[in-house]
Amino acid sequence: MTAVRGFLVPGEDSLEWWWRLRAQHRGTGLWPVLMTPETPEELTPFRIRTPEEEAALRYDGAALLAGWFEGRLARYGGDYADTLRAELRGEGEWRPRPELPGFGVAEYAEEVFVALVPVAAPWQVPLALHCGGWNEYPTPAEHAAILKHFHARYGAELVAMTGTTAEFTVKWPPRDRAGALRLAAEYRVYNDGEYDYYGADTLTDLAVSLSHATVWRAWWD
Repeated sequence: MTAVRGFLVPGEDSLEWWWRLRAQHRGTGLWPVLMTPETPEELTPFRIRTPEEEAALRYDGAALLAGWFEGRLARYGGDYADTLRAELRGEGEWRPRPELPGFGVAEYAEEVFVALVPVAAPWQVPLALHCGGWNEYPTPAEHAAILKHFHARYGAELVAMTGTTAEFTVKWPPRDRAGALRLAAEYRVYNDGEYDYYGADTLTDLAVSLSHATVWRAWWD
């Protein structure tokens, strides 16, 4: 078993380190991931992939999220499902945009562990670290497929990850209302962070926050 390789830096310097190492990824093959110092001890790194994890290479992350969303509508039904469907049609109130969160690990941690993960693309990190599958956290295979979809559609790249969070820089956030609502539906079933990070009581509130947002934060119980 190979340990997670990396080094500790002051939290205030961690994003600078991430951008510097991200720029070198094509040459080094090492993707930087910011973690709290205790996170590497919580992972089972670089183990041989299981058949389920290999299946992630064939998963469709967009279809996976869409299925979870439809499953939630079917499970709760009634007014809940009717309200979400109406919001997806654009019938919710588009309120002023609230203040958006930045990168939490870099902002709040006194020290940050910069992990160097040998992967060809950032969406492969959950597989390489065998990270996920507890509580509501997606399994490594599910997470990899979803991150591949986020990368292809939005240019999302993994910046930070712990046992309960994931944070991304985003190149192409949705700028139109329909696209933001579609992303909000995906985000809501991907993680539990719509209220904790975005103060969103409705799907439309979340869409307003995610529209034009170049940083995403996700959280699991």
